[in-house]
Amino acid sequence: MDSIYLLITTVASAEEAKNLAQKTVENGLAACAQVQATCHSVYKWQGKLESATEYPIHFKTNESKKCALFQFIKEQHSYDVPEIISLKLDDVDPMYATWLNAQLATK
Repeated sequence: MDSIYLLITTVASAEEAKNLAQKTVENGLAACAQVQATCHSVYKWQGKLESATEYPIHFKTNESKKCALFQFIKEQHSYDVPEIISLKLDDVDPMYATWLNAQLATK
């Protein structure tokens, strides 16, 4: 069974979050995508302190689809330098892992 991964990104709008989440699941790159409540981000961009309201998205995928999902997010994202973080999950309920892998095997 493939290892399970959680990929995380943030986007600028609720519409972008919903569209990106839907496309990843429709294209068989993520078994599930969860748009989170807004967060407030503080960061430096081109030497200037910035702050923004953003929408985090959590994508659940497996090792076979991880690289393709990462690339898809990068290509679809509106930011020049998007945050895309991949975490390998060590402890996943076996029934959930089986379901997740089955969803990703259909595409």
